[in-house]
Amino acid sequence: MKKSHGLAYLRQLCCSGLSKEIVLPEFLRAVHHVVPSSNNAFSGTDEYVSPRYYVLEFVDTDLNGPGVVCDYLTPERRGCFVDWFNERPVLVDTGVFDEAFYQSDMYNLVLRRYDQHHVLWALVRHENKPVGMLCLYRPRQQKAFNSHEQALVTGLLPYVAHALHAPSNKDITYADSSDCGMMIMDTQGAIVFLSQEAKSLLALACYPVVTLRGSMMEADLMAKLAQLCRNLEAVFRGRSAPPPSWSFIGSNGRFVFRAYWLNRHNNEPGAMIGMTIEHQEPMVLKIIRAMKNLPISPMQKEVALLLAQGLSSEKIGERLHIKLTTVKDHICKLFNKLDIHEREELLPKMLALESAIQI
Repeated sequence: MKKSHGLAYLRQLCCSGLSKEIVLPEFLRAVHHVVPSSNNAFSGTDEYVSPRYYVLEFVDTDLNGPGVVCDYLTPERRGCFVDWFNERPVLVDTGVFDEAFYQSDMYNLVLRRYDQHHVLWALVRHENKPVGMLCLYRPRQQKAFNSHEQALVTGLLPYVAHALHAPSNKDITYADSSDCGMMIMDTQGAIVFLSQEAKSLLALACYPVVTLRGSMMEADLMAKLAQLCRNLEAVFRGRSAPPPSWSFIGSNGRFVFRAYWLNRHNNEPGAMIGMTIEHQEPMVLKIIRAMKNLPISPMQKEVALLLAQGLSSEKIGERLHIKLTTVKDHICKLFNKLDIHEREELLPKMLALESAIQI
């Protein structure tokens, strides 16, 4: 992906109106294309730069990590952080506040585990108050972040701040996905078999948001799935119970769980339950992602996004404050570039392009 396309995608993502729970994980993954990095994270902070929660690009089942970070950030070190960021937007040299950083527990017990050696920490502000820390990392064998990369990240900080304060949107449309997995459980909810796809989707559902006490979502999620198994058992015993299906919305989209019998149900022990897991992402996110590399102008991307969501040409003109004739001209150019002829073809085309990007 061209760096210019990557930057445009990050800005559009932050301005999409999607909640921060959806935007931040996608941002951390997509920023690789602009500033090469790995195992990135975001820390929501208070105005004194004390961590409140973490959003991770990766799965971290070590519940001690947040505690180690909090213990490391003593009032004195937080004061050094604040003093530094009062004068500069990013920090790449940990020696300015701790010469022994690479001998600390924070580095050796947390960052070193994921080869997060070189750091680029950038303070995100809202109304001139700290609200979070964007944390990009590189392995030891790679070069440290240079001044050009620091400038690129600095330019993105206002967009991250904008995303953090997007209103919660309850009317999100989710797209069907081919991402699905299967797990086999007994009637009490104990796991007998877990496919690799199901294992990955469970991890995706549980993370990457971590509180200061760690992520308790996994225990809560498994308790809910066990209840679905008991619901299925109750239904077949003639008792009143909710249907054995459940929809859960997390940081990585919506996850739909459904339970059904794998073998004939009877009163004998050993009955097995199949639990399917389907992952769905917001339609807007998939459309924006599909347009990352398309050779269309920023305005044409705006038109395409609204058109794919079903808005009429008149409504698009009102939303974008452009004339109807201009809207129709953009639509005509879009159709030519995408090799389609009807607006009904646009959304399937976008979803097919997005699927190709993911492969």
